[in-house]
Amino acid sequence: MDVAEGPFRVVRPADMLVVDIALVNLRFDGRRLVRRDRAQPAFVLAGLPAQHVVEEVPPNLNAVTAPMKAVTAGSTRLAFSVPDNIGGLDLSLDALLNWARLVPMTVPVGPQSPDTPGSTVFQGIPRSVIEFPTRLLITYDAPVDWVGRPPPQQSDGRTALWHARLHGERDGDVQLRAFATVPVQGELPGGAPVAGATLEDLVTLTSRVELPGGPGGPLEVHSAPLHAEQFLVTPLGASAHLHGAWEPLSRPAIERYTLVGRRAPSLVAYDHITGLGRDQYVRVVTHGRLCTGHEALDVKETRRVFVARPDDGIVAYLQPEEYIVVKQPEVQYGESTGFPHAGREMPFRTLRITDRVTPLIRPPTTKPDAFWVVLRDSLKDFEFTLIGTDSEGRKVSFTMPLVFVADGTLNEQRRLTELYDENNEPRLGDRLQRPMNGQVMAMAQPPAEAPGSTSHAVGTLTFGLGPKGGTPVVGQPCVHEAAVRVPAVEQFTPNGGDLKVVFNDTYLRQTMEGHPAGAYLDLQKPLSLTFGAEQAGGLSSPNSAVKTITSRAGVVPDVFATDTSGAVVGAKDIDTIRNAFGGAQLLGIDLGKYLKSLVKDNFDTLRQLGDDQIAAILNDAKSQLPAPVLRIRDLADGQGKELRYVWKPPLDPPKTPDNKPDPNALIDVSKASLILDARTVRSKDAVDKATVDGKLSHFAMNFFGMARVEFDELKFSTGPGKKPDVTASGVELRFSNELEFLNSLRAALPADVFGPGAFLDVQPSGIRVGYTLALPAIPLGVFMLSNLALAAEVAIPFDNKPVSFRFSVSEQKHPFNVTVSLFGGGGYFSMLVDTSGVKEVEGALEFGGSAALDLGVASGGVSVMAGIHFLFADGDVTLGGYLRCNGFLTVLGIVTVSVEFYLELSYEKHDGQSVVRGRGTLTVSVRIAFFSKSVKLELERSFSGAPGDPAFAQCISKEHDWREYCAAFAA
Repeated sequence: MDVAEGPFRVVRPADMLVVDIALVNLRFDGRRLVRRDRAQPAFVLAGLPAQHVVEEVPPNLNAVTAPMKAVTAGSTRLAFSVPDNIGGLDLSLDALLNWARLVPMTVPVGPQSPDTPGSTVFQGIPRSVIEFPTRLLITYDAPVDWVGRPPPQQSDGRTALWHARLHGERDGDVQLRAFATVPVQGELPGGAPVAGATLEDLVTLTSRVELPGGPGGPLEVHSAPLHAEQFLVTPLGASAHLHGAWEPLSRPAIERYTLVGRRAPSLVAYDHITGLGRDQYVRVVTHGRLCTGHEALDVKETRRVFVARPDDGIVAYLQPEEYIVVKQPEVQYGESTGFPHAGREMPFRTLRITDRVTPLIRPPTTKPDAFWVVLRDSLKDFEFTLIGTDSEGRKVSFTMPLVFVADGTLNEQRRLTELYDENNEPRLGDRLQRPMNGQVMAMAQPPAEAPGSTSHAVGTLTFGLGPKGGTPVVGQPCVHEAAVRVPAVEQFTPNGGDLKVVFNDTYLRQTMEGHPAGAYLDLQKPLSLTFGAEQAGGLSSPNSAVKTITSRAGVVPDVFATDTSGAVVGAKDIDTIRNAFGGAQLLGIDLGKYLKSLVKDNFDTLRQLGDDQIAAILNDAKSQLPAPVLRIRDLADGQGKELRYVWKPPLDPPKTPDNKPDPNALIDVSKASLILDARTVRSKDAVDKATVDGKLSHFAMNFFGMARVEFDELKFSTGPGKKPDVTASGVELRFSNELEFLNSLRAALPADVFGPGAFLDVQPSGIRVGYTLALPAIPLGVFMLSNLALAAEVAIPFDNKPVSFRFSVSEQKHPFNVTVSLFGGGGYFSMLVDTSGVKEVEGALEFGGSAALDLGVASGGVSVMAGIHFLFADGDVTLGGYLRCNGFLTVLGIVTVSVEFYLELSYEKHDGQSVVRGRGTLTVSVRIAFFSKSVKLELERSFSGAPGDPAFAQCISKEHDWREYCAAFAA
């Protein structure tokens, strides 16, 4: 349309009026303004100065040193249609400013753009566009009219400022609609009360524009207009009071916005009060959720405050106050709340926040759509007080910093990932790990038949959003780690206190029922349990490394193999199982060598482990407990607790490389059964009462193919106020191979020649079992064998020392004697071996003869003795031999001549050092009547070897000896 007149500016200093007037399709006919074209509408356009100024908001008034920055809004342009029924307008300023007779024009609803960028003409018709606040374009959303001031009038020398009041048709209520923002380059001053996302939300929530089509067709935006209790335009800016309120969007609606590539609005309340274009009070309320899923509001209020400054006098500054209002105090968690593992990763069924309003918080410096709630004054995290209700209804109180996430946060998961990144948040560890101060809570839903079986005194809980290592998700708080007390472990190990645990993978993926023992927690590091022999019956030291905490079997080692879905499909390989029992001993021997491979069926016994079931397993020779069970339970009368350790492992003889039983295995457990049962009762009115029972049945011990000791039962029992009771039954010692003759000898000789014979000595320190066979003197013509004794002994200590076997033929103090005619001699032999090998071998043998001659005039005699001694002990070797010759001759009892010759040769090896020693003496004595004289000659030599014996490579040369050496073996 053509503009007939104008635009022209009117300035009236009296009331500071400044207005630009333009006329469309109007002409002056000499008396009045009339339509130029009667078929076309006529308009009066008024342009007013900027109606709003946005100011910089200093974060700290004490640090203000420079003037505040400010940015003004664009001009306001009002469009009025001239009704047909008024005929024309007077060509006067009062008539052109009398907008009450005209019809205000509004921007049409819907996605609109001006016909010419920067203009206010839409669809060929000028419209009313007000920029308020700065960079937000608003128009009327319902019929309105303007009430202007009459010509300026003075009162007491004062003239009222020109202004025009916007008035609604419904009791004066003015409804406004924001339809666009101004795409101006550059940012608004820091801390602007209304900027960025708030401006966008005002457009989205008031413009009544539908979202584009999607899977369900166009989505109508829940729109509500802004309401103005007052809206005056003046040459100095608007004096207005706007407010708006909107319901928060549902989660499906927010997802729909994301689907079409738009940011969902989070604004739910808006209040704006200005005086002459300057902000006096601005309240922006953003809806969102705390990271725990509680609905919350981020309330930001900006007020103008007056501050007295030494240089500038009283200055009015804008100051923000921001705080969080918890709108939804309690949130429930469980199967249907979107958790990847149906809420099992969150031990609380509900979380209730007791804080309704936080103290003033620090406005987020960057990306205000998601932020940690930090106090304004101390710059410390505000720790919300939460009360968690576990699966058994217990209330647990703790505090925790939380993140506020506004609805429609762009790239919400990425923002949360940034906030939960320890590289970006140095305090993240302290924020997520929360002290629980020993409060008792259920870490998982216990089985119906075992209430309280999953409860622990908790030291700390480490929270996260979503699964550990995954993408954080609002409303899915999870416990990634915890530090808990495990009473059953504390009873058996000095490493008590809080133990770091995580949720068992099978429990998370398959529920507690998916695990044979009802596992729900795993120790982060397997805990070694070291038992003294006195704790576990003396028969065994069942050391193990426990890791898995279960509801049915207490605490057990990690022996369960799972598939990719977390389901238990069997046992881990035998090497892993043996490693889990590192240091476990059976009669001083590594128990891991005798553990049998487990299959999935072995774990069925762990599903139900009440007292009756445990008793049935221990009494049934075929039943087993594949893993040690550490558990604690309340006594029936409720006056104490019972701690119990039970294990009945499957045993299997060690195998050779070709998977056959090892014939050299020390213990034969092919038919054996091992039971260990320890209980400690703790009551309120009495001291601890501990009882330990251990039993090893139907086993045998083999010693290098020479001896075998068979036991029907070896049993240990101890209790409060009594000495340990050790019993052995069905013990039989039999010899084989080179010593088999002892079995025949025992059967052939009368029973009364054995002396003590077979013996069994059971003491709390260990067991000794063996034979002592004292043989009678055996005369066979000129041959005589006497003082011969055979002995064999097996020692089984209970102090973790190795089992040993000793065999002897006579002893050093009581050697056997043998004579043949005029020759005689004697000796002894003993051998000691244990599980580590040969410990000591000692033997000696002496032989010789003597003869005498008496011719009356002369008499004499001669004797010759020789012997050899061998000793091997603790790796040292001693070998020695001697020769002694004596002779004498007496003539008429007057002259006596005697000669003694002694020769000794020995070899010693100590710590790899070899020494050979030789010593010889010759003594000649002559006695004549009362005179005697002796002469002694001595000679001794020693030869030391190298620090060690020569190695094989040193004795065999490659060039000359190696081929001959190999050929000798090949032959």
